[in-house]
Amino acid sequence: MNTSAPMGERVPLPGPGDDVRPRMAMSKVQQQYFQGTELPATSSVLISNSRYLNDPYFREAFATQSLRRHGPDLPATYMVPVMSRAIDEVTDYKRIAELLAQEKKKFPVFGEWIDRRHFFRLGRDDLAKYPAGTLGAEVHAFMGLEGVDMQLGRTPPTAETDFEYFLVGRHVHDIEHMVTGFGPNTAGENALAMTNVVATSRFLTPELANFANMSFVWITSTGYARTALHYHHALPVYLDAMQQGIAAGHALRQPLFMVHWEDYLDWTVADIAADLGITRGPGEEWDWTTEATTG
Repeated sequence: MNTSAPMGERVPLPGPGDDVRPRMAMSKVQQQYFQGTELPATSSVLISNSRYLNDPYFREAFATQSLRRHGPDLPATYMVPVMSRAIDEVTDYKRIAELLAQEKKKFPVFGEWIDRRHFFRLGRDDLAKYPAGTLGAEVHAFMGLEGVDMQLGRTPPTAETDFEYFLVGRHVHDIEHMVTGFGPNTAGENALAMTNVVATSRFLTPELANFANMSFVWITSTGYARTALHYHHALPVYLDAMQQGIAAGHALRQPLFMVHWEDYLDWTVADIAADLGITRGPGEEWDWTTEATTG
């Protein structure tokens, strides 16, 4: 189809068989501007200087989660075990153990948290005494919901080493939802993940924070890509959630994983958030984003 026409004449509309795609290919000069003149090294196998790209399981799992849609046939959390294995594939556990030992000396409060080996062990009956409006009452009600298991099968959780505790000590994710006001929905999960990424990066040394944040980085980065590609109508709220999560992470007086929640059970969630230094999110107002990013 010829789209050029003299001034004043109408350009004909494309016909059914016409190719209306814009020309996207770059010229050689443009390509060279971005890529330079050197070619990547060649090999008989896929290899790079990134251990994440080199690992076929991590590469495939991350790409799948970034590009997939959330179908109604499977739960939104279906890829969590896959994510866990992918992270395991690329983790140097000996190095993380060394970093933990160093961090305990650099950051004494963190060391005290590790050595304390505390777990939230209260059951639903233990929380029945707390009046309405308190965190204790909210946790009590939450534990009564069908299908809820705050320990995720760990009854009771245990940890013999510092490393084991660092892995399983962050076991009260649902309380973090209640206190931050970032509800258990698509936008809220993203906001809470960003809160933890920022706060952990502020308080821990970068290499250890990278390991601690790996699952949260996975959630936020793949979620952003998936939402942008497939669920455009929800993207503005998703981006707003990211901003609110970042702001909360900067405002926290300590990482959420180090908070001793039993000290706050007779407080309201609003007062707890204020004591931790954050402004609560919109709670249930983001619930619609879960359905909006499914299908």
